[in-house]
Amino acid sequence: MESTLLVLFCYILWGLLSIYWSLFSNIDPIAVLCFRITWSLVFCFLILLIKREIKDIKSVINDKRQMFFLFLSSITVTINWGMYIVAIASGKLLDASLAYYMHPIFSIVLGFFIYKERLSKIQWFAFLLALIGVSIPIFTYGVIPFFAIIIGVSFAIYGALKKQVKASGVLGIFMETLIISPVAFAYLFLNLKTSTISPMQWALLPTTGIVTSLPLILFAIGIKKTSLSLSGILMYINPTIQLLIAVFFYNEEFTKLHAYMFLFVGLSVGIFLFDSLKTLKKEKLNKKIQA
Repeated sequence: MESTLLVLFCYILWGLLSIYWSLFSNIDPIAVLCFRITWSLVFCFLILLIKREIKDIKSVINDKRQMFFLFLSSITVTINWGMYIVAIASGKLLDASLAYYMHPIFSIVLGFFIYKERLSKIQWFAFLLALIGVSIPIFTYGVIPFFAIIIGVSFAIYGALKKQVKASGVLGIFMETLIISPVAFAYLFLNLKTSTISPMQWALLPTTGIVTSLPLILFAIGIKKTSLSLSGILMYINPTIQLLIAVFFYNEEFTKLHAYMFLFVGLSVGIFLFDSLKTLKKEKLNKKIQA
């Protein structure tokens, strides 16, 4: 039960963090991303130091296969973090919330193509509905829900790549940020405009590492004793909080276009959850019969 509450807390925290990232909206989003990478690297290094796991860094570096997947995951998580920051700075939090509604659907399809996981007809139907939801603005108005697609797909790819990484959660994040850190350092050195950053923001920037890494660490602890099915259902708390914040806190306009998109994606999510719960019940019944 405590593990499930920990996972639930992480999803609520991720949903609320959209308010936190909006505090940096006046700063160059790429610079905010670079600060996020830099301070995540520092925070994870301190955690590894406290846990006395610094020695594990060498074994990961010597593992060429693991480093290859960490290199790819570092790129995808950088894209995901960056696009989320840009979405909030651009007043597109609704698109960001749509991305995380679609993420599990994208993950299922990636599982089919990459890991040859079998999909049921109802899961393919759910994916088709999500695809229709994203396609509506493209074919009707010529508008691409850019943030929703990039954020959702990049996070799904990131999850697929992480399945190949053996390193612990903290060590994995440390290596990912370490790999991309030279680019982050170079950008901050060459392009940072300090005049746009207030004293309060300077004080808050080091916390970007904590709010990025801590939820991931807590999630890694909680998910060990929480079923993936339950975790998948609880995950929808995150984008729901983001949606409510976008509409009621930031007064983003919920247009007819958004209504159509969320309707199809919502139907897709509903079907996906129904199928997941049905599968979960069947698995529990089979275990009882075998026992």
